[in-house]
Amino acid sequence: MGLARCAELGGSESSKLMVRRLLHGLGVLWGALTLVFVLFSMAPDPARQLAGQNESEEVVQAIRVKYGLDQPLPIRYARFFEGMIPVGQDGEHWGWVGIDLGRSFLTDRPVKDAILSALPATVLLALTAMFLALLLGLCIGFGLSLIAGSALDRAVLGLAALGMSAPSFVMAIVVSWLFGSVWNHWTGLPMTGGLWRVHPFEGPELAWDHLILPALTLGIRPLAVVVQLTRNSAVEVLGTSYVRTARSKGISTSRLLTHHVFRNALNPVLTAASGWFASMLAGAVFVEYVFGWQGMGMLMFRALEQSDMPVVLGCVMVVATTFVVVNFFVDAAYTVLDPRVKLSGAR
Repeated sequence: MGLARCAELGGSESSKLMVRRLLHGLGVLWGALTLVFVLFSMAPDPARQLAGQNESEEVVQAIRVKYGLDQPLPIRYARFFEGMIPVGQDGEHWGWVGIDLGRSFLTDRPVKDAILSALPATVLLALTAMFLALLLGLCIGFGLSLIAGSALDRAVLGLAALGMSAPSFVMAIVVSWLFGSVWNHWTGLPMTGGLWRVHPFEGPELAWDHLILPALTLGIRPLAVVVQLTRNSAVEVLGTSYVRTARSKGISTSRLLTHHVFRNALNPVLTAASGWFASMLAGAVFVEYVFGWQGMGMLMFRALEQSDMPVVLGCVMVVATTFVVVNFFVDAAYTVLDPRVKLSGAR
């Protein structure tokens, strides 16, 4: 009975902890959107930019009315957040009405449709880059933990530090130039291109070769982080008493890594992976621009360049929501990977 009571209390504390973290995430989402909204409200009149400097004031005023720019700032702020509430009144009944992010100032297209058409390409790019970073990073990191302190270990860690410090747009230019131009006769990879190419006879087709270079570039920094975290965490676990006891009993190195080291060394790597995956949706802006990858990063870049506030706010909402959702599920996964998180978080 005592153990059951403790388990019940532990579950209750874990639930409260998850609720607090969810509320904290929603606060982060609200703060990010509010900050972007306020910054764009300080910009010059977008209606005048859309109409042109030589257009009459009547036309400019009509544009303001069409997009609600004639309303006071608090009303525009309230209407923006009202559009993100998916439940509302549809005619005479209340129900699911979907999310309304407004319409683009430039194309007059619903922002939701623009994001939904661009998001799959960015998600595919981010998933591919993260998969490569995790696959290579875990293998290299665990391998280095077995030869910690050697010359090869120091050399790889030095390269990892260099990969972490290199800006994405610089690496994108270097990778595009080397693999797409200088070594093109070996790689056969193009410098630019989106997910789809138009064949002159067969029509649109998937261009998987266009994915390689941007995914490689986007995965360099998370790969460097995963290598360092995996190596350091595995070295720490390998130095614990229970691992030394397992070694003294003659357990093989492969079994030691898979059964004793891997799970205990995974927590910091999981944190890094979750953070990097969410940040990839925002960091893909420069990579997509250099490689001509038609995703949400390219959409956000063009919207920023042309002061298209509804599109920028929609893209920020997607990125911030991804941060909140991913971090929430990672926190939940911690309670499975390491039960001690329940106790430390509940204190």
